[in-house]
Amino acid sequence: MLPTTPDLYRTAINRVTFGARDIDAQLAVTMGWAAWVDDQLNPPKGDDADLAAHIAQQTMHIEYAASDPTNTKGTWDAVNEERPLNYLVADVPTLWKIARGAGTTLPSQERTRLAQELAAVTWIRNAHSHYQLREFMVDFWHNHFNIGKNENALATALLPAYDRDAIRPNAFGNFRTLLEAIATSGSMLIYLDNWVSTASTPNENYAREIMELHTLGADAYYGKTTPTDVLASMSAHAGFSDQDVVQASRALSGWTIKYGQRVDSKTVMPDTGEFVFNPNQHNKTGTSILGYNVSAKLDITQGQALLDIIAYHAATARFVTTKLAKRIFGDSPPQAVIDRGVAAWNSNTTAPDQIARVLRAMLLEGNEVLTEPTTKVRRPYERIIALFRTTDMVVNANTVMTNTLDSLNDGLFAWPAPNGRPDVNGYWLATGANMRTWNLLLQIPQWTQIQTTLSVQIPASTAASATGVVDYWIERMIGYQLSTAATNALVSDQAGTNGVPAMIKTKNAIKIELAHRRLVSLIATTEEFTLR
Repeated sequence: MLPTTPDLYRTAINRVTFGARDIDAQLAVTMGWAAWVDDQLNPPKGDDADLAAHIAQQTMHIEYAASDPTNTKGTWDAVNEERPLNYLVADVPTLWKIARGAGTTLPSQERTRLAQELAAVTWIRNAHSHYQLREFMVDFWHNHFNIGKNENALATALLPAYDRDAIRPNAFGNFRTLLEAIATSGSMLIYLDNWVSTASTPNENYAREIMELHTLGADAYYGKTTPTDVLASMSAHAGFSDQDVVQASRALSGWTIKYGQRVDSKTVMPDTGEFVFNPNQHNKTGTSILGYNVSAKLDITQGQALLDIIAYHAATARFVTTKLAKRIFGDSPPQAVIDRGVAAWNSNTTAPDQIARVLRAMLLEGNEVLTEPTTKVRRPYERIIALFRTTDMVVNANTVMTNTLDSLNDGLFAWPAPNGRPDVNGYWLATGANMRTWNLLLQIPQWTQIQTTLSVQIPASTAASATGVVDYWIERMIGYQLSTAATNALVSDQAGTNGVPAMIKTKNAIKIELAHRRLVSLIATTEEFTLR
């Protein structure tokens, strides 16, 4: 008999992972919730051993014709091979060379391959990593510091380095360190135009977004001017105005990449895509940002001073921790959780594990994660990964993972604007989005790259009964009873000619396996599975 209510540990784990398996809940019971969280907050530097071995075995097909022999810019041989995911470890100059040369000195398929490898390894990590909390936070930071992949092909080509060198190493680290890693990433510099910011015309795009989206938040924006009544109520500039944006753009000018630009009459920078501070692109007229005088700093330290000011600002602590609380608990998170997160943030501004300490305060210093009702909806991508996890499907690299969810704005880097995809239930519950998600849940388990044998996971006697097979997979995937209507619909379906029991009678192993896949996909469309 299935429990009537969710298991507390499974509920808690679902909040901070891509899907709690029954064995995850059992492990948390054995270890204790605090020990489980601490284990998750102390991952190895890279992937865990099993995951690393799985990724190392991955290949994806790539094929293109030989170049036109009359091409004077570059030639290449025809390729038709199953290739390992080599670009995941490529350095920035290598990625940049591919981006710059695609279609001329290199085939365009090589640039496409960059995005395909990053998408594939992300699906695999999210489905299989033991350190699910890290995967959860990497996903959070990618959305917080969003880069839309269709805005600029050069920025997109550098995304493997953005993920590997900026986001992942800092997911549990210090926010100020993370902020500078983002600010010096070629992908972000190109995406928000700071690479073309010059001394004479500082570009304000990144300067605005780093305040409004990455740190202080839109609620801290006071508009084109700072009214005297607002200023009088502020303690050391509690918000920012357009003048602060102008000053920030000057501070960040010169933060660029090496793209072959001229330094002076005799010197040209190499064309490698690597970060560089170029003094000739730096505007030296910056004065005051949020009440802090930065005029004495005339080089890269002026931009670093800006990062200090906004990273350590009280509005940033409130904005980012509230956003994180909503990601974990739902659209209306407990105020106590936010308050604990803010306190931990402000008490650990220079700690190398600041973000981990914030998470520990939010998850362990109160019992909300175990007791609050589940209200957060899984977006389409999360539902698919949760289906993989809760049924022990093995995910292998597939070139179509790059854009499978783009029509739902939920593919990797599919959200076009720098504000990141919405993190509110209503957006993901629209009828059209749900219908497309349901179709994907039924289709994706049939991909040849998704390997599983569901039929061997269930006792034969249980699978022979419509009620037994339904209850078994509900327990595995959700852990408690569905609504009466949903349960009855599933049992009725399984009692029919397309159900697992009917397929077992055929003694056809393929038909039996496909019937199981169809059933787990149907369970994944239920309201209970939709909730994290």
